[in-house]
Amino acid sequence: MAQKSRVRIGAVSFLNTKPLIYSLLNSNPSNDEIELSVHVPSRLADLLKVGSIDVGLIPIIEFFRASEEDPSLYRIIPDISISSHGAVRSIQLFSRVPIPQIRSVGLDTGSRTSHALLRIVLNEKYDLQPAFTASPPSIELRSAGIDAVLRIGDAALRQLDSAPYSVDLGTEWDELTGLPFVYACWVARRDVDLEKVTHILQQAKALSIPHIPEIARVGAETLSLPEALCSDYLTNRISYHLGDSEIAGMNRFYELAQRYDLAPPGVSLRFA
Repeated sequence: MAQKSRVRIGAVSFLNTKPLIYSLLNSNPSNDEIELSVHVPSRLADLLKVGSIDVGLIPIIEFFRASEEDPSLYRIIPDISISSHGAVRSIQLFSRVPIPQIRSVGLDTGSRTSHALLRIVLNEKYDLQPAFTASPPSIELRSAGIDAVLRIGDAALRQLDSAPYSVDLGTEWDELTGLPFVYACWVARRDVDLEKVTHILQQAKALSIPHIPEIARVGAETLSLPEALCSDYLTNRISYHLGDSEIAGMNRFYELAQRYDLAPPGVSLRFA
């Protein structure tokens, strides 16, 4: 019976999530209350939608899309996000041609929010509507037969400066709106104990963020990246808060996503 009472939490398997879940992966006393699994963002969204997990760190576009079918299904956990204000480094469009000449783009299949953000940026700033195809993170731009590829997460960090041209989508969003961009939030299904889930995840954030120096060191070893890059990324590029400016950025993203038929109309943010 105790096993069935555990909250099933799904997190993202990227470096930038570790400052939210480090304590859950280690010896937090809340571990006996949760069952934690890690996946790519798009997979988490699917698992949450069908009820295979109770709460997931999902791409924010998935909150809007799922809410069209059932507006009461999800609640966002307050005060926590994965976001940026300015250059993020881990959401990059790498191109072999100048950006205005892009006609085809391969999309990393891991994150649907980044797909929507890219489409918005290319339309709004560059008046571009290229052809999009799915591509694995390991695809080689030079041999892929396409002009550009979108890289997210650790794959983007590994390939910084690997192409003649690149676009940092965090920078592009900041220049376009002046607002932070929220990539993902903890989202819970309505049938879980929201008070319990909120406490567990907010406590995990408070206990994990002080370990960023260790997370950066281990992440650098695991990903074969410079420790200074990982430290700068987790400390200065990624934010883990969800305040008024982040919420304004989420609402602006939703408005633009509707404009390009990337999200349904009539959805509002709902918090636990």
